[in-house]
Amino acid sequence: MEIAFIGLGAMGLPMAKRLIKAEHGLHIIKHRNPLPVEELASMGATVHEHAADAVLACDMIISILPSDKEMESVLLEESVLESAKPGALLLEMTSGSPQMMKKVAKAYMDKGIRVLDAPVSGGTTGAEQGTLTLMIGGKQEDVEEAKPVMEAMGKNFFLVGSYGAGKAVKAINQLLAAVHMLASSEALAIAESLEVDLNMLNEVVGKSSGGSWIFANKLKAVADGQFDPGFRLNLMKKDVGIAIKEGEGISLPLSTLAYQLYEMAALTDGDQDFAAVSKLIRK
Repeated sequence: MEIAFIGLGAMGLPMAKRLIKAEHGLHIIKHRNPLPVEELASMGATVHEHAADAVLACDMIISILPSDKEMESVLLEESVLESAKPGALLLEMTSGSPQMMKKVAKAYMDKGIRVLDAPVSGGTTGAEQGTLTLMIGGKQEDVEEAKPVMEAMGKNFFLVGSYGAGKAVKAINQLLAAVHMLASSEALAIAESLEVDLNMLNEVVGKSSGGSWIFANKLKAVADGQFDPGFRLNLMKKDVGIAIKEGEGISLPLSTLAYQLYEMAALTDGDQDFAAVSKLIRK
């Protein structure tokens, strides 16, 4: 399948590589950062000057962008919309807001283009290994058609509702991950003060009620102070903000405090992995 792939960041690049390795025809766009473009071109991707040119050449569009702002400026740009073929399928994988997803979905469906709202979880490791979880909003028949493409990038696929539902579930997941990161950082600080063996702690907690993916997978990085970005703190702050906005009118004291802490941490460590929020606790 010929696929226009828009968004070659920390997640998008390894996902794009897997699509090429799965023998899909990938079409990408020149970018101010030439390195990912050059790497994919060396693997066989076709490079276009503009997003509209890539979209025109393809029957599927995959986008994974930083935020609502880029979703709107790229996907709703007039030339891109005009170039999208009726009957094509947009697989929109950005961690954006449900409202923006609905806006994009309407614009594309009004042109006869099918849409799947499919943000992902699993981090850069999941993107590299093809083990991502996809939270999908849309129609079952479109999911089935897109499955061979999605299977190159992930292994867990959940149809969670209509357009916007994928983004809503992702925001909730991110809120939990953000809070778990803070709780895990506090737990680690206590463990270190009591000279508890961290390997033993990880094993015990992993088999107990306090276990979480964050604790199991981020404990060593936090302990070692290694915060090379897998998922940037700025993006986690953005996602927690989306969850809080969607929960407007609901009492969210813990979520609100978590957002404030990520906001504080982002002042100095926004481009580090979100685990760097632990610096506020482990000073």
